[in-house]
Amino acid sequence: MNEHDEVVVKIRWADVDAYGHLRHSAYADWATFARSEWFERVGLGPALFTREGVAPITLEETSTFLKEVRLSEALRLSMQLLAASADGSRFVHEVTFERGAALVARYRMIGAWFDLKARRIVPPPASIADGCARLAQAKPLAVLP
Repeated sequence: MNEHDEVVVKIRWADVDAYGHLRHSAYADWATFARSEWFERVGLGPALFTREGVAPITLEETSTFLKEVRLSEALRLSMQLLAASADGSRFVHEVTFERGAALVARYRMIGAWFDLKARRIVPPPASIADGCARLAQAKPLAVLP
């Protein structure tokens, strides 16, 4: 991991349910925030996606909840690439949620690069692929069929 792959968040009032626990959908919200922050940090912002006519889309997301999280707690979110197709058009990102040294949740997202005009999944252009190469990768990196 490096500084591009981590973000620290503090759980807000709007993130918790009536029982004071971090609500399940807030994990997806925070994971999306972490992914957006990562994209920005490596130069992959909305302006580049618009210029290239390609943007990331979510095909599937899953969350695993391991420990209770409450209001005002600080969590460190770390992101890595778990798998990718040979052409880079599809990928699996994982965001881990940690409180101190304790893993509290894991969020996985299967995504793809989507051509905004052709309306289909495509390999990312070089400008995007170069930025994505800076993301921490699982060892070994799985290859999607």
